[in-house]
Amino acid sequence: MANDFKVEGFSLEDLLANKKMSYQIPSYQRPYAWDKDQISDLIEDLTESYCNGKEGQYFCGSLVIAKGANSERYDIIDGQQRLTTFTILACVIRDFYIDNLGAENKDRIQDSIYDKYDKDKHKLKFLTDERYQTTFESSVLRENVLQERLKEVKKPQDIKDNRYLQNAYYLKERLKEAISENNIDINDFVSWLYTKVILTRIECPDEESAIRIFNVLNDRGIPLSPVDILKSSLMQSLDKERREAFKTTWQEIMSNLKTMGFSMYDTLNAYFYYAIADNPKGRLDKELKTYFEKTKQDSIAIIEEIRKFAHHYIEMINAKDKYIYCLRYLPNQIYWRSILCAAKMVDYKEYNKLKELLMAYYYQNLIGMATANRFKQVSFNILKAVKDNKSIDEIKNIMRENLKKYGTTKDYKEWLDDADVYDLKWVKPTLLLLEYFSKDDEIGFIEMDNKLHTEHILPRTPNDDWKKIFSDEERDSWTNAIANLTLLKFKKNIQAQNKSYEEKRKIYLNDDVSTSFNITQDIFKHKKWNAEALEMRENEIKTKIAKHIDIF
Repeated sequence: MANDFKVEGFSLEDLLANKKMSYQIPSYQRPYAWDKDQISDLIEDLTESYCNGKEGQYFCGSLVIAKGANSERYDIIDGQQRLTTFTILACVIRDFYIDNLGAENKDRIQDSIYDKYDKDKHKLKFLTDERYQTTFESSVLRENVLQERLKEVKKPQDIKDNRYLQNAYYLKERLKEAISENNIDINDFVSWLYTKVILTRIECPDEESAIRIFNVLNDRGIPLSPVDILKSSLMQSLDKERREAFKTTWQEIMSNLKTMGFSMYDTLNAYFYYAIADNPKGRLDKELKTYFEKTKQDSIAIIEEIRKFAHHYIEMINAKDKYIYCLRYLPNQIYWRSILCAAKMVDYKEYNKLKELLMAYYYQNLIGMATANRFKQVSFNILKAVKDNKSIDEIKNIMRENLKKYGTTKDYKEWLDDADVYDLKWVKPTLLLLEYFSKDDEIGFIEMDNKLHTEHILPRTPNDDWKKIFSDEERDSWTNAIANLTLLKFKKNIQAQNKSYEEKRKIYLNDDVSTSFNITQDIFKHKKWNAEALEMRENEIKTKIAKHIDIF
């Protein structure tokens, strides 16, 4: 049976631009689900790999396929998110950069989207739902459609009902930003993209075996993780007695981390950032092994340092501290964690001030909708400064110069003024920040889970009472603005929903301590909720946020 499987590394050109290969997403697959975070990570990884070593190959995961029943197309069993995204990326390059490409790259892009001799035959087809295929074709695949559809788009919420088009927007913006920041030649980048980006293609004889392979690939137990490989490498140089001591310490670290809900991989990743204070260019185990070889550290000394680091890692993240609570909501955890652990490792004297500055800096970036490209290198510069015991003023200046360079402070203030922020990922963390600093009392960490809701005071579907208070224009301006939003627990959210302001006040002013939020209680101290009250709260929010994050 094993001989029936074909496993081979394929370039993107061989997979997508190959005239003999076309694909379909089977009906049982879930819809396309990648969002801004995955898009940003992909473009960041691709452009970093291109800039840091374009002569080498970049491995981008696996693709499990099987010949479709009664079809000349291959069923994609695993890898549909990635392949769909690469197809959308090809469409973005076609519609916005085609004039900058040479003939060979123009052909590669075209062949990735449809058959050269039959433009109705697209390389990727959705069988999941006819609507998805229609939407994909009409909003992304059709030539020049992206220029038409994205021309008037000011922000991704304008197209939130079309995941394909929204991700085309993100790809366009992230690619444009990466090209500008890294001075990338788009024609050279496309050549690299199609020849150096490699996926492991696993071709199965039938759908049943393909699904079995998919389950194995996603099962916890198979390939050795980078953590396992690193452990093995470090143990090789030790004699039997010292090897046992190493294993005991390693197991103790893993056990302590697991008990507190942390993974060894994430901890080692933070340790690696601390150790080299630079951007990793390869797999964790390889990078750390190279670092240890350069520093000529003994394996026992290494594991003892990792144990010390893990202790600080657990202690720091679990600290009863408002600033740490706020940092824990950030999407890019690795940066602040490695910086603060570095501060613990070197006993940095201005730790508390550093913590405050980090929260302020990263929240300006969060609210300002900045990508990691804006703050990644600065994070490494801060790390180096902490390890070198530079003054807190020098570190503050590093942050200040970066915020000034990108206009981040201006960006975050403009987003706070925006009339449509309800669905944005910074809203809950920002409301939680306001909650933590609403009183001087010590407060526990608030989980940002599905029980925590962002509530509209003026409802999105107002009843007649609300319509008497707000004009249509006022509702458009205020309904999804930050001033009209607060935090509620699930039960209270269900109870309040579209009720009048007076009814909502009764529910919340009689709330018990376990489900109450200070910022929500403060809202319902207003006897009326109208445009004047909203303007007042908007100013209060801006002032309070600025007090904690506009400190540069």
